[in-house]
Amino acid sequence: MKVYHKSFTFLLCLFQGYFSQGQDTFHNFGNVQVHNNGTIGFYSNLVNDGAFSESKGLVGFYNENQSLISGAFSPFFYDLEIAVENHLFIDIPITVCNSLNFIYGDIKTTRNDKNVYVRLVKKSSYEGAVDLSKIDGHVAIEGQREFTFPIGNQAKLRPLGIRFIDGTFFAKCEYYYENPSNPESLYKSFDTSKKPISIGEINSKEFWSLTTSGIIQITLTWDAESDLSSKIDKLENVIVVGWSKNNEQWENLGNTTIEGSPEKGKVSSNTFNANDYNIFTVGTLFELSDNMPGNYVITPNSDGANDNLIIKTTRQSPKNRIMIYDKTGKLVYEMSNYQDEFTGNANRESVTKILPEGTYFYLLELHDLNMRHQGYFYIKR
Repeated sequence: MKVYHKSFTFLLCLFQGYFSQGQDTFHNFGNVQVHNNGTIGFYSNLVNDGAFSESKGLVGFYNENQSLISGAFSPFFYDLEIAVENHLFIDIPITVCNSLNFIYGDIKTTRNDKNVYVRLVKKSSYEGAVDLSKIDGHVAIEGQREFTFPIGNQAKLRPLGIRFIDGTFFAKCEYYYENPSNPESLYKSFDTSKKPISIGEINSKEFWSLTTSGIIQITLTWDAESDLSSKIDKLENVIVVGWSKNNEQWENLGNTTIEGSPEKGKVSSNTFNANDYNIFTVGTLFELSDNMPGNYVITPNSDGANDNLIIKTTRQSPKNRIMIYDKTGKLVYEMSNYQDEFTGNANRESVTKILPEGTYFYLLELHDLNMRHQGYFYIKR
């Protein structure tokens, strides 16, 4: 089947021959080509068991419900347009050779099958990507030195930008609005507690998977739902972090440019070898000068506010030891690997368990940071 004129839109429901028509489905057994800026409009599902060549025309999917592309062979589209209220699902890879136009609705792929994806080749471009119209699943690019993936999950567009310094100019990308320490869609976890001391916080809400090779630079984004604003002391401390395949931990990939605010922005990494990483998210640098232990007041009355002696620096030095003394110099509390357990009660046998109101002194040894610090706090009951 060939379609020729720009002014002519071919409605498949009127055609019989290469296609067989089932309920809400059109089945291609033949050879479909769209020439001379012709257009084809699909108003239901497409089963492609024949050849579907790119040619030079527009293929559109339009449906008030949802549509599905399936079959034995991957279709090639020159220009592809999506206007499907409840999304266009694909069970086979599809290729776009020139342009992809989002009007409304996502293109959705199966999350647990990376062999089903949208492939953008040559100098393919797209327009119209927004929170409610994007690619929710796997996307591949081929032959482009710079590209921003129009990806996201549910009602959230979260693009990833890539720039190849050298390499194959091929990459496959997905976005996951999931905790990297316990992702629902992947069999492997990426524990956000596994990191060097130089990294402060790692985004536990979302991550990107990027499969490629060579030396690259990437750009990631964050928004209010990324929950970074409470963790960002200084915007310049925002960094890209990647999960090292060899070291099995998160590593700092830098920040050449940062734009936005603690609530919403984007950050570009340094250049790095893509062969070493394939999972990425946003993190922050740890600045010891901004996180030195201080002096505190605790009110252990179980109201949820200031009930514990919270010392944030211990997050960066899990190997630590704290010793707490009363004003006479008697040791009343001691713990190794301290993580905010003290609630005003002694743990020494010779001391009354519930410590009275008053001033106490502490000595903190931070073994990972090779530091010692002393301070005081007040128990108010």
